[in-house]
Amino acid sequence: MKDLIWDIAKSGEDQLENTDLQTIEEPKELFVARGVSLEAKDSTYKINKFVDNKIALDVQDKGAIKISDTVFSYSKSYKSKTIDLKRLLDWTTNKKLTDDELENLIAICGNNFVPKLRGLDAVAEKKGMEKQLARDTFIEKKWDEEPKLQVINTSNETAPIWAKDLNEMERKK
Repeated sequence: MKDLIWDIAKSGEDQLENTDLQTIEEPKELFVARGVSLEAKDSTYKINKFVDNKIALDVQDKGAIKISDTVFSYSKSYKSKTIDLKRLLDWTTNKKLTDDELENLIAICGNNFVPKLRGLDAVAEKKGMEKQLARDTFIEKKWDEEPKLQVINTSNETAPIWAKDLNEMERKK
């Protein structure tokens, strides 16, 4: 079964009705085929992630590189996290909500709610507060430990000009 799934995967066949899978009728055999394809999917995901990490480390050290129509670049990525949602909502509403109303709002937003930065900036400006101070007061950045690979298709019209201008195997620091 593994060989069958692998051969079909390598063929790139879009119409699976035209493959040997069409001949499999028994649910137990289909279950096995499903399991094998899930294992293959998991393995190829791990391989892809491993390769992306290696490329990201390379471009982090040596600069972005263009290979064919693709530019590989590196960025340090992070996720934003609200430090104290209750305090943020109190500040935003000038403490006009009761504890019950505040808890209801948190239940709807979720404890992982992170405000839009432009919205937070706008509210801070209205209140006469420095934008960066508001960001630093209510939001923290959690930096990812693994490098973040950016893959830019230079054929795409929205690709950055610097990426389009790179020659094959040329690097940009």
